[in-house]
Amino acid sequence: MMLAGIDEAGRGPCLGPLVVGGFALPEEDIILLAEFGINDSKLLSNKKREACFNWLNEQAEERDWRIRKLLAFPAHIDNWMTNRSLNDLEVEMFAHISNELISSEVPNKGRLHLDACDVNEERFGDNVASRLKNWPWDGWDVKSEHGADEKHLVVGAASIIAKQTREIFIHEMSEKEAIDFGSGYPSDPKTREILPTLVSGNSPHEMLRWCWKTTKRAWGEAHESEIPIRPRVEPLLPETNLFDF
Repeated sequence: MMLAGIDEAGRGPCLGPLVVGGFALPEEDIILLAEFGINDSKLLSNKKREACFNWLNEQAEERDWRIRKLLAFPAHIDNWMTNRSLNDLEVEMFAHISNELISSEVPNKGRLHLDACDVNEERFGDNVASRLKNWPWDGWDVKSEHGADEKHLVVGAASIIAKQTREIFIHEMSEKEAIDFGSGYPSDPKTREILPTLVSGNSPHEMLRWCWKTTKRAWGEAHESEIPIRPRVEPLLPETNLFDF
């Protein structure tokens, strides 16, 4: 039996990508996750989360484990949300990762655990399932829950993959541009401190989500005008309609 989990990181920040991570392994290997200390990424220290991320990737190379991730960058998020919701975006991203994780090579029996991004757990699971290729899959079921990253180790692993991938991206961008973006959350003092600089030019910085209230407010304070409409960008996945605007 195969167990798979999917979670996201970066739903709320005003800058940086939204990352969806997926993880799958044979059920008999689940004990290895427990022994190493895999858990919800929010319950781990930065050092432990990084160690878990590296270990998961190393083990995936040696065992029949699968790791997938998908990043929606700020421009994609802004374009998407001109006429659709963030929940819809996450449904599409979760479905894409599900289809990537589970293929004809995977055993005919398994369970897909989702960390529900909708207030209605069942609705989120149904919406993701409706976008899976050739669903229903024989011997498989989908379980969508709030707090699944604490309840199921495979979702905990997915949360680590998503969170650490986002952290690495933000860190690399900070080094590349010599700007300390902080975590990207409006509550982060570093992000609040740098925000006026990020909206001081002729258009907001590319790392910002222009449609977020935090960004719009900062732009209004700096320019006393409405924030520009973000230009269209190329689809992130041209072979699908995921970001086909």
